[in-house]
Amino acid sequence: MVAVDRDRVRAALPGYTIGGQLGTGSSGLVLAGHHRDLDRPVAIKVLSTAATDPAAVDAFRAEAQMLGRLDHPHIVRIHDFVVRDDLCLLVMELLPGGPVGRRRLSPPAACAVGLAVAHALSQAHRFGIAHRDVKPANILFTGSGLPKLTDFGIAKILEGTAGEASRLAGTPRYMAPEQIRRGWLSPATDVYGLGVVLHELLRGESMFPRDLPVSELFRWHLEVEPPPLPAVPPVLGEVVARALAKDPAARHPTGLDLARELAVAAGAAFGPRWLHDCGVTVRVVDDLVEQPPPRADRHLAGPTSLPTPLPTPTPLPLPAPALTP
Repeated sequence: MVAVDRDRVRAALPGYTIGGQLGTGSSGLVLAGHHRDLDRPVAIKVLSTAATDPAAVDAFRAEAQMLGRLDHPHIVRIHDFVVRDDLCLLVMELLPGGPVGRRRLSPPAACAVGLAVAHALSQAHRFGIAHRDVKPANILFTGSGLPKLTDFGIAKILEGTAGEASRLAGTPRYMAPEQIRRGWLSPATDVYGLGVVLHELLRGESMFPRDLPVSELFRWHLEVEPPPLPAVPPVLGEVVARALAKDPAARHPTGLDLARELAVAAGAAFGPRWLHDCGVTVRVVDDLVEQPPPRADRHLAGPTSLPTPLPTPTPLPLPAPALTP
């Protein structure tokens, strides 16, 4: 990891105070910050390879542009993008609640997180964008308990040219079979990654044996059926199993399809008020979930119809770029 000169970061962002390090990633690190005039806490992603890798700068800029287009309550918001000499800075909202992997969630809460992320992915898929690295470390909470999908750093537009180099991209534990095979990627690729996350959250542990080498992880994704979820209502287990199908054509085609099916299954398993009582804040289209029964002190309008399905982008052969640690 290349060291970051904080004085240069301060000079590039004169309106901000620069705080401590929040984390690191494959391309740089993340610093805490605060916009003085707006009194707004932020996270500042610093690209550490700008001086030696112009392609990384282009990818960083593409990430900023994608995040700017993906306006969704469960996708991290971008505030600014600054390039100064060989320094690239992406200023985003601060998510102080930490990643989902640090929380022990009840089954309804796990389903709520899955619903939020699936709906967020549906927004990306609507723009023809595959995230390609859905994992617990990339699902963080706001201070009020709102889960948000982050780190579109290796996201790929669902179109491409066959002449581009093909490399693996993603985190081995959450990679879909078609990523491993360097095959055609589609929204169903992200559905698989979220399926792994849901399986872990509902099971309370990884769906793989501990300390598997990458080659064995890949074999499990390609050949081994996921462990059963005996403590989970069967209707939910069926949704997760479909998301984890080896064949992408057998999965939910998009995040929106997964969100709808997960909402129906959770309602059947936990009752009509499951989302209101689970302890996780979710802001999605109301008619994706079963409405709670009307209270005696008010009248509710009749049920609304489901939203018109978003078009499914045509999967095209994509180069899959280096593995995230």
